[in-house]
Amino acid sequence: MAEGVLSDLADNLRVTITDAKGIELLSFRLASGDRYILSTKNGSVTNRKLSRDDLYWSKDTIMEVVREMGSNN
Repeated sequence: MAEGVLSDLADNLRVTITDAKGIELLSFRLASGDRYILSTKNGSVTNRKLSRDDLYWSKDTIMEVVREMGSNN
C-alpha cells in the first residue's frame, strides 16, 4: 500500500527551499524525471532545469559547476 502512495507523490512534488528562519527563498514544481541544478550566490538561490533529453552534462553546465566550486574556495 505504501508503495502506491510514494509513487503518486513522486509525480507531483513542489520543492521549497527556506533559510534558517523559515523564509522561503525558492519554490518550484518537480515532476517525475525532472533534473535541476541548484546554486547559491550573493545570498540568493537559483535553479536551472536540465532538459529531459540531456543524457550528459553539457560543457557549459560542467563549467558552471567548476566556477561555483572555485568561487567557494
